[in-house]
Amino acid sequence: MHTNQQTEDCCFKHLFESLEDPVVKFELVDGEPIILDTNVAFSDTFGYRSVSVIDEPLNELIVPPGKQREAQQFDQRTETGESNAAVVERMTEEGKRTFLYRSVPYKDRYGFAIYADITDEMQRERHLDVLHRVLRHNLRNDLTVVLGMTTKIIEGTEEPETKAAAMKIKQTADKLSQLSDEANTIQQVLGETTVTRPLALQPLVDDVQTDCESRLDTGTLSVDVPAKLVVSADDKLRIVLRSLIDNAIRHNDSTDPYVRVSATKHDPTTIELEIVDNGPGIPTTEQRIITDDTKITPLNHGSGLGLWLVKWITDSYGGVLKIETPENGGSIVRLYLNSADT
Repeated sequence: MHTNQQTEDCCFKHLFESLEDPVVKFELVDGEPIILDTNVAFSDTFGYRSVSVIDEPLNELIVPPGKQREAQQFDQRTETGESNAAVVERMTEEGKRTFLYRSVPYKDRYGFAIYADITDEMQRERHLDVLHRVLRHNLRNDLTVVLGMTTKIIEGTEEPETKAAAMKIKQTADKLSQLSDEANTIQQVLGETTVTRPLALQPLVDDVQTDCESRLDTGTLSVDVPAKLVVSADDKLRIVLRSLIDNAIRHNDSTDPYVRVSATKHDPTTIELEIVDNGPGIPTTEQRIITDDTKITPLNHGSGLGLWLVKWITDSYGGVLKIETPENGGSIVRLYLNSADT
């Protein structure tokens, strides 16, 4: 009759063998990990299907030259009861591969190490990074030429049709230029780790107001933010506000465009930041794409990246983005952010 301990051991062994990632159980002997057990995925990945690696030094089998010191530091952490998580290179049957390495200590001197192969994902990220950099660089250079030439045409012709066509080209080039800038900002933002801290809202909004008023030729920007409101965020909140205000003015076809930024304590733990404008309003389909995770299709894709940037940064704070288009026109964008009031 099986005891509870035997049942637990059987369940653990089943889990150990079923994991698709390589897993190894080891014992630290004089600070060096000695293999006690491995799963099938370990044998397949590292090329030891027909050779027993039990009682063999783990680092000698899979750690590439030049990485021994790094591996020893991981082992020292395990010996003191600390877990490890890092991106590492290890030697496999197919040569050197990149892994997400995680290890956890188990009782005295024992530990488990798990290796998730992320080589292909890392390579795709590098390829996409190169592609984005080349596209942005070429797009920026070509748009500079287009904008320069269209300005010359507009200033040098009196022919109405030619001037109108040149104005249309310039407007389109301006939109592409803004899209390129937004893509660049998004890549930088998504590459950073979000670490929130208490952030006084009023000084940040005042700085953004000053910046936007210095750059925008038209429009009225009013601010109503109480002095004592503190949110849990980081400096990327500045990007969110600047993007919302900038787009609200740039795409505003009113004869007297305005944007109003206000903030209130929504409830004891939440601060509501509201941005209101009198522009044409954000199309319902675009609102749904951003806020409801509606599937993006060639006919249903939104007009830019600004709202995506706002959405992703807000999500990283654990906040909520809501968009409303009132019947009398304009747009209302609300950000619900965690309060950090003490």
